[in-house]
Amino acid sequence: MAKRHLRARACKTERTATIRTKKKRNGHNRVPHAFPTVTLPIAALPFVAIRDVGRPHYWDVPPVTETLKGHSEAEAVGRQYAVQYARWLQSYPELVGMGSLGWIASDMDFRDPTRAAYWIGFFSRIEGMLFDAM
Repeated sequence: MAKRHLRARACKTERTATIRTKKKRNGHNRVPHAFPTVTLPIAALPFVAIRDVGRPHYWDVPPVTETLKGHSEAEAVGRQYAVQYARWLQSYPELVGMGSLGWIASDMDFRDPTRAAYWIGFFSRIEGMLFDAM
């Protein structure tokens, strides 16, 4: 029985990502007339970066200077990102429970001090929203 290989290639289209698939069988490419596409709406979030190949990077934030002003500004931006993420979830209720917050957290570098203020603000605001929802 021949193995089926599925190769996904992400293409950048404005602020959404499109995944194109191509099936391989017995070492030969079978290219259908039209590639099936899936639009990833999470790519519309400002902290998600689309890559040419592979999955998007779900936490792409610039480093900040290690000063009090730099950290406070990055923390404020992180809080704004949390609000934008919550609004995004409201816009796509069918994606609630699919693990998008886990995708974001898995791409965060918790050891990088030049980006720590972003995720501190992000998760602090999410905790506040959870508390307010109770």
